[in-house]
Amino acid sequence: MQWFAGHLSLLAGILADCLTFAGGLLLARDGFQRLKDFYESEMDARFREQFPDLNLVNEQERQARVSELWAVRGLLLVAAGFVVEIAARCLETG
Repeated sequence: MQWFAGHLSLLAGILADCLTFAGGLLLARDGFQRLKDFYESEMDARFREQFPDLNLVNEQERQARVSELWAVRGLLLVAAGFVVEIAARCLETG
């Protein structure tokens, strides 16, 4: 019990870091879901089936791709920050 009381700040910090990381994952998932929804629309699927060699990029697709790109970048940044924070907290307590 005394160990827990002595490391309460460390445990609270690690919990906060984990929640921040989980939030980043949820935001990234939203970006990936937007592109997936775009590609799974019925009209788009039928169009691509009828014209497989026609490569058209409309504004919605471009926006979905940009959203996915930012989601990947954000996820990598949050993951790197999470690793650095955990390492810093572990080094801090020695």
